[in-house]
Amino acid sequence: MKLLICDDHNLISEGIELMLQNSSEVFEIHIVNSGKAALQFLQKQLVAVLILDISMPEMDGLDVLDALNANELSVHVLMLTMHNEIEYIKKAMSKGAKGYILKNTSKEMLIDAIQKVAKGEIYVDSRLTSILIDDLTETPKAKKTSTVKLTPREIDILKLIAQNKTTKEIAEILFITVNTVQSHKKNLYSKLNIHSISELVTYAFQHGFVEI
Repeated sequence: MKLLICDDHNLISEGIELMLQNSSEVFEIHIVNSGKAALQFLQKQLVAVLILDISMPEMDGLDVLDALNANELSVHVLMLTMHNEIEYIKKAMSKGAKGYILKNTSKEMLIDAIQKVAKGEIYVDSRLTSILIDDLTETPKAKKTSTVKLTPREIDILKLIAQNKTTKEIAEILFITVNTVQSHKKNLYSKLNIHSISELVTYAFQHGFVEI
């Protein structure tokens, strides 16, 4: 799996590279130290996952996400940062990042996040769950969704989504078709008035469908 690490601190990038090289997985790792360099690299080469920091001079990680969208550069992005503020999480995910984890993560979580994000799945650091829940609790949206009645099948699917299961995996577990799973997911979005997988996960934790 080809990875591109973008961080303005070489010690961080080299530490991540060493951590991944000492794992049982096989990674082809490339390192750049600026957002501009990352964009130049991605215009020439395809990678499975871009591991991207937020705080960088001149062009920060959020700017890189904007540039990726503007230039229609297709790559799965995993944010790796020290920022645990809800504003950064929401901005990064809304701009297309698939994953968001903190820099003091374990090797196991990092590899799990890379693998999930490479498949196009959403991955959020489990330590950020309470932050997401608090944010949702403070909004009127949470009050509106608290009285929504879900069908047993929708609840099953919501629980599995919160466990980071893919649409295909959910279909296999519940012995239904992928199209049926997608239909139920659309119903969940509509009923709960939310618009992303990360919000579904937050809702599931907040309302006790999955234990923290």
